Amino acid sequence: MKKIILLTFCFLIIPKFAFAGSFCSGSGKSVKGSGFVYFDKGKGKVIKGFDIDDPANKIIMIFNFGGWGAKKKESGFCLHKEGVEGVLGQLSGRKVKGKEIVVWINQELWKAGMTPTTKCGMKAKYKGKMLGHTPPWYDCIWGPPIYIKKTKTSEKDILQIPPYVSNFAYKNRAALNTAIADIFVKKGTPRNQLFISGHSCGGMGSLRMESLYPDVFNSAIALMPNCWDKSEHSMLRKWELDDIRSAKKLDALIFHSETDGEADYQSDSRYLKWMGDIPGAEWIELPNHNSENGKEIVINGEQCKIKERMRGGWKIKHNQDLGHKKKAWTIVDPSEQKEMMNKARGHYIPYSSCFTPYLDDIEKFIESKI
Repeated sequence: MKKIILLTFCFLIIPKFAFAGSFCSGSGKSVKGSGFVYFDKGKGKVIKGFDIDDPANKIIMIFNFGGWGAKKKESGFCLHKEGVEGVLGQLSGRKVKGKEIVVWINQELWKAGMTPTTKCGMKAKYKGKMLGHTPPWYDCIWGPPIYIKKTKTSEKDILQIPPYVSNFAYKNRAALNTAIADIFVKKGTPRNQLFISGHSCGGMGSLRMESLYPDVFNSAIALMPNCWDKSEHSMLRKWELDDIRSAKKLDALIFHSETDGEADYQSDSRYLKWMGDIPGAEWIELPNHNSENGKEIVINGEQCKIKERMRGGWKIKHNQDLGHKKKAWTIVDPSEQKEMMNKARGHYIPYSSCFTPYLDDIEKFIESKI
């Protein structure tokens, strides 16, 4: 019975899924571990590891996946046309001021740990009850790494475990990405030629990295950034956005849309566009549902191949006294939810080949920073 309760609790409070480590289920090249990706004319190539020829003349764009955490066994990806690796891989090989851009897919995120939402919820009681999405739950998630499982690696690993600073694995990624940047610098790539990028939590983490540690990378490139939960009382949201608001300058290129469609509370561009007003930042607004039937997204005449439907964006009220329980959440307008759930989730625009025209914007941004 105890195991059943724990599993039920876990499913109820975890709003994020770890996308790192998704392997090929159909066409495409299945890749395990980190590496440089190239994609041209429907064909992909991967150079695994950290080594690449002529590193001094490489501009390395380090890409981080989303999710609240990752597992070692999930450290892989599928390189194909309709995937963020294949889309961004088309940047590799382009020349900027005599130097070559190359995208490096970061599959070391498992070293930042897994967020222990269940342990925090069972330990931190609210009004005498074990409830997630309440003040003590947020304190536990964001707090010191008491409950996070420490990862073990071999002494032969080129990248050792960075210091854990939080139970929230996402927060530990700053130290991890700093260690990765240091490796590339030691191997011969000038620090000014290193860019951090990412999608979803990876995108928000890139912005947070550039806000708090601006000397580690040249700039950030964020795709559909958000990384919290669906509660209107979300302290995760407040902490993350306060970190970015604290930046006097934000060297970043940000892509977002009003129809992001994730469950995170107020996570689409309507609520985050202020980031583009921070000195140094550039904001690019992606299209909404502009197809004839009003359900799909079209860019330069190409319909984005997005199977996922919207799972957020409508108004939800949360009763914190009931924490993570199903009855704690109320849909303000069920008809609004029903209509939006039939539409493509804009969160995955960068995973579709329709995003390809925006690679020119990324190239121009990089060129302006070199």
